[in-house]
Amino acid sequence: MSETKEKIKVLVAEDDEYFSSSLLEALKRRGYEALGPAQTGKEALELAKLLKPDVIIMDIRMPEMDGLEAAYQINQNGFLPIIILTAYTDPDFLRRACKAKVLGYLLKPISIDELLSSLEVALTIGRELNSREVEIKNLREELEARKIIERAKGFLMDAYNMKEGEAMRFMQQEARRRRVKLKDLAAAIVEVGEELLKKAKK
Repeated sequence: MSETKEKIKVLVAEDDEYFSSSLLEALKRRGYEALGPAQTGKEALELAKLLKPDVIIMDIRMPEMDGLEAAYQINQNGFLPIIILTAYTDPDFLRRACKAKVLGYLLKPISIDELLSSLEVALTIGRELNSREVEIKNLREELEARKIIERAKGFLMDAYNMKEGEAMRFMQQEARRRRVKLKDLAAAIVEVGEELLKKAKK
């Protein structure tokens, strides 16, 4: 049992007790932390929020809420690798699976070994996608921070007849003195500047 696999939590959402029991045992033997089973789509949704698994193996046909709706709702709050199990090739199911951003769509009957191989692939792809999402989020935040800093520089240059370099140095020094992030100081300057502009227009 590897140290890496001990940390991987797999939630099983399957209302077939025999299959879910076999799958949970197989996961434990392979070194995964097996969670569940959730026997309804609603329960899968609740356990995903509570237990924060690394990946979910989800049946489609379940009471209360089907697996595709549960998968869709789970991935509305951040991406989580999900493998869908089904005995149906309904085109509508495939369309909904794509919309729910699932990483696997497997047809029953399927062997445990085939399922676990798909699980490893889903985990690898999921890590890459999550890493890219984090990078994109960081880039967006950095771009937004730059926009705010540029606006703050503009206010200082106009209000105090500063040159661009002087305005930037002033903000950097003030941020260090106040022990705040440069972006937060810039946002405060922009807020004050906008208030002054509003008053000047009245």
